[in-house]
Amino acid sequence: MLMRDRFGAKAERSLKLRFRTRRPGARSPGSSRRHIVRTTLQAMAAVLGGAQSLHTNSLDEAYALPSEHAVTIAFARSR
Repeated sequence: MLMRDRFGAKAERSLKLRFRTRRPGARSPGSSRRHIVRTTLQAMAAVLGGAQSLHTNSLDEAYALPSEHAVTIAFARSR
């Protein structure tokens, strides 16, 4: 194990891999609907891969403040 052999970690907690995942927002206004599917699949892959922290942006955050529609979808998606 890298943490034990290279850095001399002794505590069990120090030997665990922790990582955070961030998914950026939609690339353009026209890709908003595809962004929902893409983000959902990437978030599921991160969770199944063991991510302890996950951040996703709303579907229109890349080019505008999140609309009420985008906030509603993001809230429903986070449940």
